[in-house]
Amino acid sequence: MTDLEKERIKVVYSWIGPRGPIWNTELPHVLSFAQVAEGGQTTSRHWWADDLWNRLFRFRKHSYELYPAQSIEIDDNRPFVFPFSLAWRISFERYFVGGTGLLEFSHMPHHLRHLVRNSNGYILIDLSVEAFMSDNDIRSMSSYFRDSCSLPLGKIIYMTGCMNAIELYENYCQKFRVPNDEYNRLKIISYPSSQQIFSTNIDNGTVTEPPYDENFIPEKLFLMWNRRFRTHRTQLTLALHKAGLIDRSYISFNLRDPEKQDAIFKDTFYHHSVDYLGITPEDIKNFNNRLPLVIDGATQINAMCEDLNSETRPFYHNSLVSIVTETNWDLPEVTLTEKSFKPLKEKHPFIIVGVPGSLRALKGMGFKTFDQFWPEDYDNIQDPNSRMKRLATICELIGSWNQDQIKNFRNQVKPIVEHNYNTLKYPTSETAVRSITDIIRRNLKT
Repeated sequence: MTDLEKERIKVVYSWIGPRGPIWNTELPHVLSFAQVAEGGQTTSRHWWADDLWNRLFRFRKHSYELYPAQSIEIDDNRPFVFPFSLAWRISFERYFVGGTGLLEFSHMPHHLRHLVRNSNGYILIDLSVEAFMSDNDIRSMSSYFRDSCSLPLGKIIYMTGCMNAIELYENYCQKFRVPNDEYNRLKIISYPSSQQIFSTNIDNGTVTEPPYDENFIPEKLFLMWNRRFRTHRTQLTLALHKAGLIDRSYISFNLRDPEKQDAIFKDTFYHHSVDYLGITPEDIKNFNNRLPLVIDGATQINAMCEDLNSETRPFYHNSLVSIVTETNWDLPEVTLTEKSFKPLKEKHPFIIVGVPGSLRALKGMGFKTFDQFWPEDYDNIQDPNSRMKRLATICELIGSWNQDQIKNFRNQVKPIVEHNYNTLKYPTSETAVRSITDIIRRNLKT
């Protein structure tokens, strides 16, 4: 092994404080300095800070070290990665506008750009809380780095929360005949960052292990959290209403979208019908009269996502199955957000209302699903209407179970939910870092 191969990979930041680095994505401001100052902190949920060093690299110091940009020289051939954390509320394309994009806005040092272009430097783009992998997303990023910044795309590592990202990228490259070489193809990593959050919280004791009493019969049938309006969430909730399952379940549903206050349910859906589910305008009016449906009254989004204090545990304990209405439904990008991992944390069986392949992605991560209790062929149905109809049928099937069937289910499902909880403990950051390491080590230039 050469000295270069033994060299620890530098995680380079332009600004580093006593408590760690300031993100490279933009120039520092008062909140940035507070975040890294001794004893300083910020609790604003409207501001994002980089935690890639602390989340991914800090505990792998045999392979990585925190490093200031000023200590890297123009002729340095040591491997490094310059990380950018992207904010999920900013349009993805805005980061990749020639002349005013990410590198210009962040003032990435020009000598580091030179080393990315010609030596062993890499740029890491992290937006693993989202799943931006559309053709337009890929085209924007590729055009910006290759054409506007004159950087080989093989030096750009894009870490996304899209669980079928590699498949989608290969489809994109085939469709647009992108040459399979280091200049024209990005490096793509799928990273389920939400699982890492729960893994960390279990490991540090923030979250305690829930008991599972197979002899306990829950009072409620389904647990279904809905916050923002989504067509698939609305349709399945209406199907449950039509089947008389609302009162037998914990279901949340807003009267108006919390992020679009002018989006009121009756204005958005009142005059619609969902013929293929047998839902009439009258059914929708009756459902509207029941809104809002409230489970716990929580409104703070970070608390809802991470559930640090396990305040939702009683609802999981007292219901039979989670209906997980994921972010994406009729898009090709498979998303596994915190919505999919919370039932695993609570040892709860689940149905995923999401993109085809969602269950396949979970199985690929080592989790087990529930095809021995209800059909899971919905995970392969491409047509959204047919998939929704199948899901509604499955919910009605579970709703028809008698007490003996529920008791048998509770007993038989225990090994699966225990397995899923233990699998959730695995730090997915380990896999992500290993992928980054392999990309950099495989392509060292001497």
